[in-house]
Formats: sequence, structure tokens, C-alpha cells
Amino acid sequence: MIWSTLGQKLFHNRVSSISNDVRNYTLNLLHHYVIKTAIERELEISKALSAEVERLDSYAFKQSCLIHFENLFVYSMLEASETVDTKGVLGASKARIQLNANESPRLFFTNAQKGQLLIRQLTLGVSGRYKTPFTEMGLFDKEYRYHLPEYETQWQQTQDFIKNNHKLNALAEHLIVHLSALISQPNKQPEITWLAVDKSIVSGYAECFATAQVVGQQSKQFWLTMSRLDQNAAGSIYQVLNNQLQIVHPQQIIESAILSQSDEHEKKNLTDICFVEPLLAECDLLFTLLMSERDQSFEQAYQTYRLLGRDVDSIVSIARQLSDQPAVTMVFKGMAYQRYQQLLTLGGLDASSTLKSFTALVESLLKYHQSIMNSRGQSAWVDVTSEQTYRCNVKLKKIPAAEERPYKQWFNRYYMDEFNNLISGLEGTMNMKFPSDTKEVGDA
Repeated sequence: MIWSTLGQKLFHNRVSSISNDVRNYTLNLLHHYVIKTAIERELEISKALSAEVERLDSYAFKQSCLIHFENLFVYSMLEASETVDTKGVLGASKARIQLNANESPRLFFTNAQKGQLLIRQLTLGVSGRYKTPFTEMGLFDKEYRYHLPEYETQWQQTQDFIKNNHKLNALAEHLIVHLSALISQPNKQPEITWLAVDKSIVSGYAECFATAQVVGQQSKQFWLTMSRLDQNAAGSIYQVLNNQLQIVHPQQIIESAILSQSDEHEKKNLTDICFVEPLLAECDLLFTLLMSERDQSFEQAYQTYRLLGRDVDSIVSIARQLSDQPAVTMVFKGMAYQRYQQLLTLGGLDASSTLKSFTALVESLLKYHQSIMNSRGQSAWVDVTSEQTYRCNVKLKKIPAAEERPYKQWFNRYYMDEFNNLISGLEGTMNMKFPSDTKEVGDA
């Protein structure tokens, strides 16, 4: 939560672990554009369906549309799987099972689970994953209201973008025709079989959304204008990523971005990470050590920690330095603030190189971990036994060698991988790779 708060300061909630694919960005835009257009054209809705969703501009109707369009997309991509990239198509596995059982499954128009390919599709599908970025960009509010005055400019830009893209505009029109016929059925939950879907929709999805790179080549300028991810701190990172020809670490990227950022507020968003991450990384390393053996004595853990080139002061000194940075503390709100303050209390511990000081440090770290797990309703991964040993209750982890984790080397990645994935799509290429280390411990 601490690192993710700092990461979202860079990207203003446009990029996350679940929203970083230009294809899904554009797919969601198309679907909302079709719904908005259907409302403006006042498509006729049957009385039976009206009893379920009330009206075209209702939240329930918009949800039903989003689910239905996403399902059409998934089945279309599977039908064209030899010519498109199905990796990253949400719901593809479930749809493939449906097609194997029945070559023409029934598609229901409803926001109920009956119409959903995914469990909780409204949250885990494209529309759910990209809802926050779209609200942040000012395309709609949490109830999918498109027609508020503050959204007018963004929708004019969207309309220009889609109408100037012949294939995308044609697909939008085909979807409106399809929707019009569907919602005029005298049923509470209109339906259509897959093989009855107009082939122009199937081919349209396959052509317009074949790969992320195909989409990026057509939409790069639109998304940069809409998201402003080529500006401010994100823009500095964008330039660093585009200029890299070799594998780089997030620490190098952010430190390079600071040098090219002139706006003081945006530069602070970058430097705050430089202040905080060493503490998070060092706490993670100590916790990894505690998870490296099923049981280990206090003395054994302390000696292993020293072999990593660390001692009690390694963490305590950083926490003390951060306690003198109130401007950094002010960045955090709510639960993130509470967790950050808990870590700062480590600066008040005795930093002497003794087993007693080490066990006090570990005790504080385990209390911090326990509070996080309690908030999740889960058991602690590491605790202290009655025999005065540290016991790991989950899968063991390997301790990195001292040379693999120099003191204060960063561990968290601050959405660099996700941002790179989005950039790769926008640029129509795969422009770089990151080191392959992965995060398992959960955030500090």
C-alpha cells in the first residue's frame, strides 16, 4: 500500500497491475462510446426489458451492454485465433470451454451472473479493470454518466478519434445495429446465439483489436492526449523508457527521470520514492530472511542477517532519517499513512549491534506484518514459537546473496513493468525488458 500510493502519484491512476494494455483501453472506450451513442439516438427498448433495466441511461442497462460487448469480443477473438493475439483477452479460457461444449452458446443481455463469462465480470472484466483510469481521465463518473458538462471535451475528442478511424467507426455502427435489434426483443433478458451474431462484428473486432501493437499504432496520439502520460513525472519516465536499449532497473529509471523533470511538484513525486524505497526494500530483505527457514533461532537469524552485510542499524538509521522528512509523510492518507507511521517507529529502536537489539527489531517488524494480515483476515506468515524461534508458516523463500542485494537496493517496482507494457502497445513495438525478479511478500 505504501509503494502503490507513491506509484500512483506518478501515473495519476492511469496505470495499475490490472490496467496497462492499450488494446483493453481502446476496447473499453469503444464500448462506452457505443452505449453513449445508443442513448443519444434513443434506441427503442422493449417493455419487458424496461421492467428490468428501466431506461437506456440506467446503470443496469450500461452494465448489461458492457458485459454483452465484452463477450462478443472474446468469442470473436477466439474465432479468429489464428490471425490475432489472444493473450490477455479476459475470459478467453471460459469462452473456449463454452465453445467446446456448444459451438453456438447463448449470449444473454443482462447484468446478472447468467450473462457473464467471468465470475464478477463487472469487476474483473475489461470495464471493471479500466473504470478507475476512465473516471480519472474524465470520461464518466462511477455511475457511468457520460453527459455531464465536464466530460464534453473528452467525448468530443473520442468521437473525432473513432469517426476518423474507418474500421473502428464501422464496428461501432455494427454494434449499435446489433444492440438495437437485441433490446427490442420482448424479453426481460434478451438473447442471441453466437452463430447468429453478424459476421461483420466478428471480423471487425478481429481487425481492429488483433494485437496491442495494431491498436497502439492507430491510437497512440489519442491516448497520450487523453491520459497525459507523456507529461510531468510519467512523461519523464516515458522518455527514459523509450531511450533505453538495454535492461534497466526501476531505480535507474526514476533516478534518470528526476534529472529531466523541471516541475518541482512532479519531481517531488519521484524523489519521495527515492527516500522511502530503501526502507521498504530493507524491511523486505529482513522479512525474506525470516521466511528462509521453517524454524530458526534468534541467533541463527541474526548471524545470517550479518552475512548479508546488514546489522540492526541498517534499518533503524533509514527510519530515523525519514522521520526528519515530514513532507514525505504528508503524501500518505488513511491506511497507507498508518502503515508508514508504523515503519517510522523503527527509528526509535536501539541500533546497537547486539542480539537483543536485533530481536527487538524483528519483533517490531513482525507486529507490523501481523497488523497487515489481521486487516486481511489472514494468519501471519512468520511468528515466534514458544521455544523462542522464528517459524515460517508458508512457502519458504530463498535469501539472495549479499552481492545480489546491495544495501538500499530497491525491491518494489512502482508500476514500471505495467507502464512499459502500455508504452510497448502505444509505440507498436516491444521496446525493452525488465529484470525478472518478482514480488511475493506483499507491500510494506
